[in-house]
This record gives sequence, C-alpha cells and structure tokens, in this order.
Amino acid sequence: MSERSGTGDRLVTIGLLAVRLVVLVVAIQVWRSAAPTDDLARFQAIHDARGEPYRDFVVEYAPLEVIAVRGLLSSDAAATALRVAILAFAADVGTWWAILTAWGRRAGERYLWLGTPLLVFIYTRFDLIPVFLATLGVVLAVRRRERLGGASIALAALAKLWPLVIVPGLLVAGRRRAFAWALGLTLALTGAWWWFGGWRAIDDVLSFRHATGWEVESLVGTVVWIATGGPIRTEAGAPRIGSVPAAASIGLLVLLGAVVTLIWVTAWRRGGGAAFGGAAVSAVAALLACSSVFSLQYTAWLLPWGAIAWAEGDRPRFALIAGIEVLTAVLFVVYAPDRAAVAQALLVVRGLLVLAVPVSWLIRDQSANDVASSSGDVTGARQTNRSHT
Repeated sequence: MSERSGTGDRLVTIGLLAVRLVVLVVAIQVWRSAAPTDDLARFQAIHDARGEPYRDFVVEYAPLEVIAVRGLLSSDAAATALRVAILAFAADVGTWWAILTAWGRRAGERYLWLGTPLLVFIYTRFDLIPVFLATLGVVLAVRRRERLGGASIALAALAKLWPLVIVPGLLVAGRRRAFAWALGLTLALTGAWWWFGGWRAIDDVLSFRHATGWEVESLVGTVVWIATGGPIRTEAGAPRIGSVPAAASIGLLVLLGAVVTLIWVTAWRRGGGAAFGGAAVSAVAALLACSSVFSLQYTAWLLPWGAIAWAEGDRPRFALIAGIEVLTAVLFVVYAPDRAAVAQALLVVRGLLVLAVPVSWLIRDQSANDVASSSGDVTGARQTNRSHT
C-alpha cells in the first residue's frame, strides 16, 4: 500500500470517528428537552422503580444491564439519556479499537462503515456495550490473555444473552482456557443470578417479561403480519402480533441449537481459521433468525464479526451484513402505522439477508469441501499414474 493510500485510509477513519462524535453531541442536545421513549423510557422506569429487580418487579434485561441501569443512570431523564449516549459511544469506539489492534486498520475501518447507518438510533440503546465486551474478550483470547478474554465474554453474556453462541468459537480457535473461563464464569454468574432472583428472574428475561406475541420485526412475526394483517399490539414495549405457541418456541430453540452446532462443527473442520469472522457472524445471524424478538438494535450484534469476516477475506458475509444494517436504518426512519406495506417489504428483504448469512456460509463451505475432495482425487490419480509409469 502506498503512503498516499495509507494517509487516505487514516483520513477516512478519522472522518468516521468524527461522525460518531457529532452524533453523540446531537443526541445529547436532542434528549435534553425530549421526553424519553423506547429503551430510554424503560431504563428510566427500571431505575426509578422501588424494590429489588427480579424480586419485587419484573425485568426483561439480564443482570449486568440491570446493574448498569440501576447504578449508572439517573432519576433525571436528560441525565439518563446523556449517560446512555456516552456509554454507547465509548463502547462503539472501544470495539473499533479492539478490532484495530487484532485485525488491523482496514478491518477497524470496515467496522466503522458497517455501524454508521445505525447511528440514527443506536446511541439510545445499551446493545453496543455487550458488543464491546464480547469483541474485547475475543481479542484478549486471540492474544493469549485467555482468562481475561473468557471473563470478558462471560460478562457480555450476562449483559445480553447472545454472546453465548460465539463461545464455542474459542474452542474451535484452540483457546481452550478462554473457553473454560467463559463457560465456567457464565455458569457461576448465572448461579448467583438464580440465587438472587430464583428461576422466575431467568424466566422473566428468556420470555421478555412474559410477552406472548411475535415481534413484528422478527422473521416469523413479519410472515404472520403479512398473512393476517394484524392487529398489532404493544406488549412488553415491543410491537407484537398473534401468539407464540409453546411448540413453536421449542421447535425454534431446537433448530437454533442444531444450526449453531453445525456452524461450529463446520468451522472446526476447516481448522478454525474463520472462527470469529464468518462462523461467528453466521451463528449470531442464526440466533436472530430463530428468535421471536428481533428489535432493530439487535443488528448491532453482527457488526464486529462482519468486519472480522472482511479481514479474513469473506467478502460475501461483509456485504450481507452491510445490507442488513442499511435496511435497519431505513426501517427506523420510515416505519409508521400508515406505511405497513413499505415496512413489510423492507422486513422481508432484511429477513432474507439474515437467513442468507448462515445458509450461504455453510453452502460455500460444503462446495469448498467438494472441490477440495475432487482436487484430491485428481491429484491422487495423477500420482498413481506416474508411479505406474
């Protein structure tokens, strides 16, 4: 790479970071006078509620997020919005830095590009914090600081549950100590959570405050919405439709377990070289595809693994994630009750892209294995012929 090209890349990175700083400043200014909505309103309600979370009132968030909401936020709505925005911004920049240190400047830049569309709303959510913790854990594990790496991923899983699907990647990548620490600490912290709030506390999170409907932004929810036309109701803070039968929940859980297992077995057969890129982003996408809840901010979970996939040469996965993030931002901007057809079309396309991430990764791997097997047969035949000659 020429010096001019390197300078240009650095300027692009500086520009993308500057955009984030501007968004942070604008968000702070807007929420100084605006009433809290969506996640901010829920954070405020949890912070101000009397009694102990899980014990005295229902909470749909995992323990680390609840601790942050209760301990770091404020009774003043503007102060709460300010602190959430600063935390999200710091986590965003921290994830970029983590990718930069392990996979290089270009991979870090790709992370910034992927996340830029989500800046229209993501600094009012908590989701970037577990993204940072999970990415940091992977980087520490890769750099052979495995205990800290496993602990960081365990903390990420106790903030949001989704990092559990990338834990097998540590084993696939040969980081057994990090795997043991991530799994062991997650189990220990989950035990402490159960001791504090009982099984009901865990059930509150798994059921998202005992909601019964499909979120319309989920893949199944979108299909139900198109098929039935509604009605849509607000349940546990999300737009939902219909009801989720117990058999459907069990079936999706079994399907998710099978697909994630296949993804990591396939990654192991390939030697673990794409553990935290193509395999990780496919595992997270499979989780999103099988979930009855798929809020717009959940697409942030894909960001670091999509950037790492690019660094590993997996351009198709990167392109799919870029399309998902752009469509998510458009959905946030255009969605309205009187634009149902537009929202449904965008959700269908986004859902197909999410499905394409794990499916195409597995198909590509099978194709590569077939080609390699064929090449091996041809090579073996040639060697046999030469030996006979």
